Amino acid sequence: MHPDAMKHKASLWEGGFGNSVHITDVHWEGDISREELMEVADQISPDWQTIDLELDATHPCQGNRYRLQKTGSSLSDEALAQRTLEAENELEGQFVWVHCCTHVYDAAGPLDDESGRSYRQVFNTVMFCVEFTSFDEIADQCDENFGKGAWDEYELYLDDELPLPIATYD
Repeated sequence: MHPDAMKHKASLWEGGFGNSVHITDVHWEGDISREELMEVADQISPDWQTIDLELDATHPCQGNRYRLQKTGSSLSDEALAQRTLEAENELEGQFVWVHCCTHVYDAAGPLDDESGRSYRQVFNTVMFCVEFTSFDEIADQCDENFGKGAWDEYELYLDDELPLPIATYD
């Protein structure tokens, strides 16, 4: 069968793999790039997080599983830079608590990364407080406190928005 006549299907899902709600299915003929498919998905529902692809039965790669995950933002580089700058301006000068996180890969972990590997999210018990200047500066502080490459992500808490402690050790 000619590649342009092949019929493919993509299922759009709200949420990550294993804990999502089906939105709808999209059908098309011929080839489509990853970017074009994500653009179509955005037009159908901006809430999609996962796309499962099913190729035509006559396609040579039919039977393989293909899954696309929505990346953090579908904004253009310029729009993302503008949004980041606005957030940095809003936080500048405020004291924030920084909490770094390391992913520990474990087959029995409750979470899946973009490649489908299971992991547990383990939070380092050491937090530090710093006056916010930029997101890059926070990343540099994480490198200094935990070692370059020793952390996967960080969370910021405003000084007055910290949760109440559940225990105290004296």
